[in-house]
Amino acid sequence: MTVPFVTALRTQRDAVRVGDMSDDLWTLRVQSAEAWDAVKVEAAPSALVRDVKRAAMAVLMPDVDATEHFVVKLRGFAITDETMSLRGVGAMNGSTLLVMSIRRRAVR
Repeated sequence: MTVPFVTALRTQRDAVRVGDMSDDLWTLRVQSAEAWDAVKVEAAPSALVRDVKRAAMAVLMPDVDATEHFVVKLRGFAITDETMSLRGVGAMNGSTLLVMSIRRRAVR
């Protein structure tokens, strides 16, 4: 299995593993707007978006306990049901997920 190009971009840590460690693992990039950082995540396509978000936030923002105040976006759209699987929300091997605060920030 080849690793998607997206995971080689500015991810310096080891991969975070989420869910069932089957043979069919996807490699994702999870970015945090607040931390200005990204982490590589290896997860089965059946892994829940909620679990991927929690695992990535534990690495990127370890001081944040209230994960419900953050939203996950895929291709610019918020994933409203985080109990769906990665495959179910339309992610694929090499996708980038963005984790950001639900609260809007003022633009000046």
